[in-house]
Amino acid sequence: MGGARFFLLGILIVAAAVCLVLGLTLPIVRLTRFYVWTDVHSMISILEELYAAKEFFLAVVIGLFSVVFPFIKLLYLLGLFSARNVSPGRRSRLLRHMSWLGKWSMLDVLVLALLIFYAKSTKLADAVSMPGIYMFAAAVVLTMFAYAIVEHETDRPSQPEPRADDSDRDESDSNRQMLHAVLSTPRAKVG
Repeated sequence: MGGARFFLLGILIVAAAVCLVLGLTLPIVRLTRFYVWTDVHSMISILEELYAAKEFFLAVVIGLFSVVFPFIKLLYLLGLFSARNVSPGRRSRLLRHMSWLGKWSMLDVLVLALLIFYAKSTKLADAVSMPGIYMFAAAVVLTMFAYAIVEHETDRPSQPEPRADDSDRDESDSNRQMLHAVLSTPRAKVG
């Protein structure tokens, strides 16, 4: 992997991790009921509220897709970033695992968008998205870009470093082919 791409990949992984932490801790939604009562929730506070309300299944599902999967994906990327000498087979296997995890990356953003839509359409509460949802979405997008760089580098066939005498050999091969083409061309007879 080239130095510039390696540096860019590192920056993307760090930025995605920062955005993910901010996306989980910053408020993601503000619910206003009857124009008086306002609740502001982050992803972590939503998980706490679901656990306190004994909604264990929802808490586990949202925690899995919102917290665990994104962190596992970042750990996979960090592993591929830091271990440059990973065998192609192992790298391919790690990328398959990451691809599977990536299918679920935007699920919680979709769930929150549906929650905001539902709250607005039923007129029970006014829901406003807050900065946390944008930070979380940024983390997902940055992770997708980092994954694309790693996948692109993995798909690229490895080319051996050219040796000093390879250029001479390539040149003599092309000269030999040109000479053969000239000698085997039929000539018109003069006379």
